[in-house]
Amino acid sequence: MGVPRGPQPFPGQEKRLRLLAFVRQDSVVRVDKRVEDTAMVWPHLLVIEFIAAMLWTIGLFAISAAFNAPLQDHSTPDCTPNPSKAPWYLLNLQELLLHMDKGLAGVVVPTLWLVFMAFIPYIDRSREGVGIYFTTPKGRTITIFAAVYATVLTFTLIVLDKVLKDVGYIEFASDHFPGGKQLFPNYLIPIATMLGLSFLLVVIVKRLYGAGTREWMIAIFTGFVSVYLVLTIVGTSMRGTGMNLFLPWDVPSTHQCFEPGPL
Repeated sequence: MGVPRGPQPFPGQEKRLRLLAFVRQDSVVRVDKRVEDTAMVWPHLLVIEFIAAMLWTIGLFAISAAFNAPLQDHSTPDCTPNPSKAPWYLLNLQELLLHMDKGLAGVVVPTLWLVFMAFIPYIDRSREGVGIYFTTPKGRTITIFAAVYATVLTFTLIVLDKVLKDVGYIEFASDHFPGGKQLFPNYLIPIATMLGLSFLLVVIVKRLYGAGTREWMIAIFTGFVSVYLVLTIVGTSMRGTGMNLFLPWDVPSTHQCFEPGPL
């Protein structure tokens, strides 16, 4: 007769099991790789990264030696900049300030777009095509279309805004629209334009390419990046005196110097 080993429970005491976690089967990604199909971090990866960093550093030194930095002169009351521009990475927001209300352009629109971009992984929860560029071959075509769509429309809207302001149509419509001069040009037009063109992009990629959730998300994200780049380029290279719109090669100097008058 055998002797039981280890501590035994008291009569009536049941053995309890705890369930620590429950994981869905389709959420576990198993990667089957053989040893001969892998590359070691050292030396393979780190050597390549070190060479790339050295080439990048040498390129920066070469550019710095060949071209002077575009620094302006010291501040002086006799030579004031016109216009006074923000740093290049904020020129996109400064460009938005010209087309809508300041609070809307500087706070509301950037915040809403960044929050929406952060929620993309929660909207698109499919694991199909993970780790594949553009998800599907159709995604690449949608990306190109969205980039062209956003770029062309953004440039068109900037030029159209200048033309309408030059002919006085915005002021005329504002004076004859309920709500006064601020509601129509600074809120209603820009909000309707941004939302309408975004929804139109989604509808087009669904109709033309049969885009799924991830693919129209790719279109929206590509459009956001394209608009950001266009606004930065326009604010950097096409805004001159008084923040007026110029062709890049016709932009006047940003400084207006005045000769001191006789005492």
